[in-house]
Parts: sequence; C-alpha cells; structure tokens
Amino acid sequence: LQDLAAIDQAKREFHVRGRILHSPDFHTEDGRARFVTRQTPAAPGGSLLLTTVRSEGQFNTIVYEHADVYRDVADRWTIMMNPVDLSARGLRDGDRVDVTSGHGRMQGATARAFDIARGSVMAYFPEANVLVGKTCDERSNTPAFKSTPVEVVRCERPLLDASHAEQDASRNAALA
Repeated sequence: LQDLAAIDQAKREFHVRGRILHSPDFHTEDGRARFVTRQTPAAPGGSLLLTTVRSEGQFNTIVYEHADVYRDVADRWTIMMNPVDLSARGLRDGDRVDVTSGHGRMQGATARAFDIARGSVMAYFPEANVLVGKTCDERSNTPAFKSTPVEVVRCERPLLDASHAEQDASRNAALA
C-alpha cells in the first residue's frame, strides 16, 4: 500500500503483492476456492431484467463493428433472451420487438434466442441507453444499466424499408 500512497509523487507503475497466483491454490484449509451464488431478484410485476453489454467490436462508447462475432449477432439493434422467455411472450427467434422501460422505448429491435438466465434480457450499449435510468442501487451503488425492468412485446409498427445497417446508422446518429 506504500506504493499506492505515493503514486502521485512517484509517477511509476507498481505491483500489488500477493495478488498474482502462480498456482491454483487458495488460502483455504484444503487449498480450493469457495464460490457463493446469490439468487437474482425477480423483476417487478413479471417484467424482465435488462443488462446492457458491449460487443467485441467496441471500445468504451466507440463502436467499430456492427456485428458481434462472439455472440453471433449481425445487428446491434438486437436483444438477447432466453428461448423460454421468448416463447412465453409468443415470440420466436428473429421476431421484431419493442422493448419498454420506465425510462424509454427501443422500437423494432430483433429478438434473438440466447443462452441467458430466464427473466433476463441483454442488449448493446449505447443502443439500449434509452431504456436505462440514471439512478444507482442504494446498497451496491451499481448503475441501473445492469438491472433495468423492461417489457418486451411484438413490434407494433412496420419497419422502414432501409437496411438494418442504415437503420442502425440512423439510430446511432440520434443517440450521439
């Protein structure tokens, strides 16, 4: 901690001792890690909980590629849902949906079946920012972009004739 306390004066990198494990041993009686899981709280009123994510073709807020090869998603105007949650809402993989929260609405997104926990929805940042408020959780101080209650319904209006890339460019310009 001495190095950290002097970082403004020293202006050099340093190593925090004891943080690098050179072997898979932990400081427990049997040398094994202990993991604890907690049940994710249910969204109010049967809503789904939205978490926003970045894609592999993105650095902070700069989007370099509109496809996400890690998740096999070609269009960032996409939400990813558990297949059971899709079916429960009368939706199928590839359907166009409107996503609504207490803060805004994301219209005409493509719903994709994805290996995600039931009750969860995942969408890209900054495209889904319209859905997210500015408050933080009181206890953890976690911003709302990891747990925003949303409703997902079949798209209420026809899409424009423009290609997805053109629609994305238009939406991204509106977000800027």
